[in-house]
Amino acid sequence: ARCTVRYPAPMSLSAAARAELGRILGPRGVVDSPVGRLAYESDGLALLREAPEIVLLPRDTAQCAAALRVLAAEGMPVVGRGAGTGLSGGATPVAGGALIGLARMRDILELNVAERFARVQAGVVNVDLTAMCARHGLFYAPDPSSQQACTIGGNVGENSGGPHCFKYGA
Repeated sequence: ARCTVRYPAPMSLSAAARAELGRILGPRGVVDSPVGRLAYESDGLALLREAPEIVLLPRDTAQCAAALRVLAAEGMPVVGRGAGTGLSGGATPVAGGALIGLARMRDILELNVAERFARVQAGVVNVDLTAMCARHGLFYAPDPSSQQACTIGGNVGENSGGPHCFKYGA
């Protein structure tokens, strides 16, 4: 039996929605030129490619939530993306959809040494969290081969972990 996946027909954002996204995210937070969107058409699995209609680059949770409200009101499909280092195609945009790149959300909000947890934004790079934990005698186990560039949000979204997770868990 063949499996057919059907996506919504490609859409275009209204001029009002584009203006609102620009207001929310600022000029560096919206990529809508054809050339600018090329860098976001695939993750590390370059065999799967689809240019998003628009790329949004929020800096914090409030901006991300506000942008998602605009996209939802427009009925536009959305794909989230960490650093784009994944090899599974999980960050491949949907035709006519939006891509929300979370790599600018790089703040470590809290490292609670006593309770052994961290609260971070999705764009925190693995190696940065690993280094901060090490300064306090802690060990952050997930270590995908791309840990110098990959982000926590991408790790969670793709369930990536690396070889240390065999011993310590993901």
